[in-house]
Amino acid sequence: MQIINMSEMNVEVARKKLAELLKKKKLRSTVERSAILDEALATEGHFEADDLLAILKTKGVKTSRATIYRTLELLCDLGFLRKVCFREAHLHFQKITDEPRREHLICTNCGAQIEVQLPQIAEINQRLCAESDFRMTDYCFNIFGICSKCAKGNE
Repeated sequence: MQIINMSEMNVEVARKKLAELLKKKKLRSTVERSAILDEALATEGHFEADDLLAILKTKGVKTSRATIYRTLELLCDLGFLRKVCFREAHLHFQKITDEPRREHLICTNCGAQIEVQLPQIAEINQRLCAESDFRMTDYCFNIFGICSKCAKGNE
């Protein structure tokens, strides 16, 4: 996966890169895919495919859940987005920026998510991959437990 610095890339450049990938994969470039790209890049924080579906529906864009998932996969392949793993049965996505990556502490009781910066994780990942002659495409690091609010409620 090639990491793209989204703070330096405008939407037109992103559209061009998506169109190139679609052509390479022999897929059509559609208005719906452009709308998905626009919304995904405009969204701050984590989002789900169904979030985009609802937003696009309110804007009058008719698309399917399958098209959204396929397009989000393409945007991950291009390095525009990353998948974020929580303990849910579906994926979340997040725009890749040049800001430090944030990992997650997730409460298994209430679902609260606390973002933390742990640059050591990236360093360990790079070292492990180098030692194992392994090319990392992405990683997911979460710590599951009980948040302080839930812990206080259980006392």
